[in-house]
Amino acid sequence: MELGGSDAFIVLDDADLDKAIPWAVWCRRYNSGQTCCAAKRFIVMDAVADKFLAKFKTALEALVPGGSMDEKMTHGPLSTEATLRG
Repeated sequence: MELGGSDAFIVLDDADLDKAIPWAVWCRRYNSGQTCCAAKRFIVMDAVADKFLAKFKTALEALVPGGSMDEKMTHGPLSTEATLRG
């Protein structure tokens, strides 16, 4: 299905959000979101949209940005903000 190159992540109303949310975060943040295949368009059925959005937002807020040497980091820097390695 061609969706204009916007790499859709589709959530149907029977989706298990506990499984879908981690994948949604991974798909959006794949390679720090700097890849052509990272999800850019989220299509979510009305029946689960509010729950999905709340859980997705919470999951994104839980990411810990940092440098590549930071063991607590869960989200790496953008390529334009790369840290120097020791």
